[in-house]
Amino acid sequence: MSESTEHEKTGWVFCGGSIKEGIVDRIPEDAYLVAADRGLVFLEQHGIVPDLIVGDFDSSPEGFIDEYKAKHPDVEVRAYHPVKDYTDSEIGVKAAVEKGCRSIVMAGATGTRLDHVLGNIQVLALLMKEGIEGEIIDSHNRISIHDRSFSIKRKEQWGRYVSFFAYGGDVRGLDLQGFQYTVTDFTLTSIGSRAVSNEISGDAGQVTFSSGTLLMIESDDRDVY
Repeated sequence: MSESTEHEKTGWVFCGGSIKEGIVDRIPEDAYLVAADRGLVFLEQHGIVPDLIVGDFDSSPEGFIDEYKAKHPDVEVRAYHPVKDYTDSEIGVKAAVEKGCRSIVMAGATGTRLDHVLGNIQVLALLMKEGIEGEIIDSHNRISIHDRSFSIKRKEQWGRYVSFFAYGGDVRGLDLQGFQYTVTDFTLTSIGSRAVSNEISGDAGQVTFSSGTLLMIESDDRDVY
């Protein structure tokens, strides 16, 4: 894979959380694939060879990574000591950015470990600060963080519900138009559940705000994939 081609790709980082099989059909053919520790197990089970493997491999089956390297000697592997400053997920995301990816999708970034879920949301904030699009997806949710106004088309949303949270401080001057519940020049704080479970009522929802950072979760009780 040439360096110029890598710079045109979206990065997909497969983490060690919950991943359902339906995600395979959503992976673009030209995506740059990074396996972070146990995310490699999912890819191997589905016959997908990543471009890069990172991690300390403490959550992978014993001996798995050595067997994998013997089977796929041409795949780049970056091994880390378990005692490190960053999670395997963050290392994987930073590696995709290093390869020139300007949009990152994190799969397997949610699951039973809520500390890792929150940590991965923090990684989204890191991407936002770098001007790189980032999102976390699972079979019920898509999570993204925004520091500027945006719109979301109903036909492209992830499930039925759209919820908003103030991230890292108040979101001021918030307008929600094209939603079932609208607000105008509203201040959304980080206390309470004021903006949970909204729905897009028109063709698109318009989200504008004057200051702050907005965390958006699109979700559905049923599987999206």
